[in-house]
Amino acid sequence: MSRPIGIFDSGLGGLTVLNELIKVIPYEDIIYVADTIHMPYGNRSIQEIVSYMRQIVSFLERMSVKAILVACNTSSALALNYIESITSTPIVGLIEPTAERLSKRENIDKIGVLATRATVASLAYTLAIKRYNPNVQVIEKSAPLLVPFIENRVRKEILLKALSVYLDPLIRADIDILILGCSHYPLYLKEISSILLEKSKKDIDIVDPAVYAVEELLIRLKDMGMIRDGTGKIEFFTTGDAYEFREKAIIFLDRPIKVKHINLKEEGEVTLWQK
Repeated sequence: MSRPIGIFDSGLGGLTVLNELIKVIPYEDIIYVADTIHMPYGNRSIQEIVSYMRQIVSFLERMSVKAILVACNTSSALALNYIESITSTPIVGLIEPTAERLSKRENIDKIGVLATRATVASLAYTLAIKRYNPNVQVIEKSAPLLVPFIENRVRKEILLKALSVYLDPLIRADIDILILGCSHYPLYLKEISSILLEKSKKDIDIVDPAVYAVEELLIRLKDMGMIRDGTGKIEFFTTGDAYEFREKAIIFLDRPIKVKHINLKEEGEVTLWQK
C-alpha cells in the first residue's frame, strides 16, 4: 500500500513522534503538518482545536493518506473522538495507547502527567488510565510556558528553571511514572531526566506516549494489510512561516528538509507554496 501516513501537531513537538515513526516504520511515506499559525494548542478552546483538526484532517484526506497519527496530546485529549466520528480514515492518538499499555505494568501506584493547560483541564489522561486501572492515582500538572519557550528557543537556563518548577510538585507527590503529556517535552528529555535524578529519591520512569502510539499505528496498518516496502520519503507542510519552521526543525532533525506553506480554510480550500 503506497499511500502515505499523515501526522500533525501544532509545531515542533510532533517531530518527536515523527522520529519514533521513522525509527519503527522507516519504509513508509509520511506527510507532516505543523499548524504553527495556531500554536500553542494548549491555550486554545475546544471549539478552536476541533476546527483546526477538521481542516488538517480534510487536507490529509485530500493527500490520500491511509492513516493519521495525531502527534499532539491536546488534540488527542479534546477533539479526537469527534474527528473519528466524521472520517473513515484510521486515526491514532497519543493518550489511549499510553493508558492501555501502562495498565499492563505492575507495582505502579502513582502516575504523574506533565502536559499543557488544556490537556490537564480535560482530565483525558486521568480518565483513560483509570478506565484500565481504577486503583492507580494520577496527578496531572500543567506547564503552560514550556511550549512557547521551546518553540521560541529561549535561553536554556530559563527553560531549565521552568522545568524544575513544573516538575517539583510531581516529584513531591512521589510518582512512579512521569508521562510527558505534550509531544514538545521529549525534545528536552535529557534535561527532564537530570532534574528527576537530582530531586527525586526514587527512580522515576519517564514515558513518551509516541512509543505506544506508533506501536498502535503499526498494529493497525498490519491488520489492514497496509504496510508497504521500500524506502519512505517525508513531505513537510506548515500553516505558518515555512522558512522559520524549516530552520527550527533542522536543529532537531539534524538533516536538511524542504517545507511548504499551506493556507487551510474551513471550507476546505488549500493554497500552498514552497520555501
